[in-house]
Amino acid sequence: MNVSEQAACWLTGLRWEDIPADVVESVKLQIFDLVGVMLASRADPLVRKVRAGLLSGKSGGYAILGHTGNTSLASAAMVNGVMSCVLEFDDTHVASSIHATSASLSAALPVCQQSGASGKDLITAVLAGNELSSRLGLVSPARLYSLGIHPTGVFGVFGAAYALAKARRLKPEVLVNAIGICGSMSAALMASWEDGTDAKSLHVGLAASDAVKAVALAEQGVSGPAGVFDGRYNWYRAHVQDPAAKSRPEVLVDQLGSEWETLNIASKAYPSAFPIHPYIDAAFHLQREHRLAPGDIEEITCHITEARVATLCEPVAEKLRPLTAWHARVSLQHSIAEALVTGRSDKNAYAPEHLANPAINTLAAKVKYAVDPQEGADKSRSGGRVDMRLRDGRALTHTVEHMRGTRRNPLQREDFIAKFRSNTGDVLPAALVDEAIGGLLDLDHMADIAPLFARLATPVA
Repeated sequence: MNVSEQAACWLTGLRWEDIPADVVESVKLQIFDLVGVMLASRADPLVRKVRAGLLSGKSGGYAILGHTGNTSLASAAMVNGVMSCVLEFDDTHVASSIHATSASLSAALPVCQQSGASGKDLITAVLAGNELSSRLGLVSPARLYSLGIHPTGVFGVFGAAYALAKARRLKPEVLVNAIGICGSMSAALMASWEDGTDAKSLHVGLAASDAVKAVALAEQGVSGPAGVFDGRYNWYRAHVQDPAAKSRPEVLVDQLGSEWETLNIASKAYPSAFPIHPYIDAAFHLQREHRLAPGDIEEITCHITEARVATLCEPVAEKLRPLTAWHARVSLQHSIAEALVTGRSDKNAYAPEHLANPAINTLAAKVKYAVDPQEGADKSRSGGRVDMRLRDGRALTHTVEHMRGTRRNPLQREDFIAKFRSNTGDVLPAALVDEAIGGLLDLDHMADIAPLFARLATPVA
């Protein structure tokens, strides 16, 4: 049996009673968090453009989160996906760098809402997509970023298909065909890292939309290769092409259902690339403990793993003057500087005026990096050390061992609630914010999710 077939059998046999309580709680909070993130971005200019481009003259029975009217399932999944990631505020499986919940929820939510599924059904579908897509990211030791491949984009289509399969109760043989077809749809170029263009923010939406198409084709009897992950011409051989980076396809199913990678998905405290977060936290710590103004700082040094340098720190000219909001979200230098100058990093960060702010640009030029061979040795760890040299000659340092939101330094329920309120407070009426918080945190006891999510579809300002 191929690993794809084994994974399909596990997914179709997964029962609510098989899911440990801590896994249920984790997935429930991941859904709660991402719903807030998606609502926060629903009026984003890119979301408006994508919605306008997809919905012109089209109709269907599926809802886009937070929007009135219905459309096709593929279009709903696409817009949901763009909303989930355009702010770079969605969660991340730390070891694989996959933004797992985005694709899974973007595809599964419209189906569950349209069918009047229970909260347990939605949680189980998202869990299936998150667990299997995270494991796919661990099959090869190659760092896909170094190859110019965006992990979320390439694995998101599989995660979305797994989530859809659970939501639609597909038979194992249909799911195997769908996943095989997804192998021919899996693509995500990192060219947007260079110029900050919009294409990167489409990756989750494209993955979710393609998963809808793959599942629809498989349901009609279109076949796909069962050996998509371990056959002679498997995905990893095609994409990695490095004999030294030997893939281990058995990771997809090894201890599946007893060891949960879902628990290693970290929700974000800041709307930026997750490896930047511990440096923001360390910089904030030093600023607040020593009551520093930006002008007090002569130099900031971030100790970072070599593997992160190419995506977060270089080319230096691009990182010091990012071209767009998304470009800035993957700049260590700008992110540190903006946080220290503004004193916060929330959904309103990385606005055009911040990119052009002379005080932020001046401080960004003082942010340096030093390659630390100890950083990155443990892939489950996401910490960082910041050194500051002040104008008065003082030298300060602070180390964050584990990023907030990770399994070793988890966000608490009150943190999720505060983030949700921050993301939705100017989007929904106050009473509806409270209703959503209560409902989403009690999702596993909800018999029909449709009424709550229909209430979240309010006019976009």
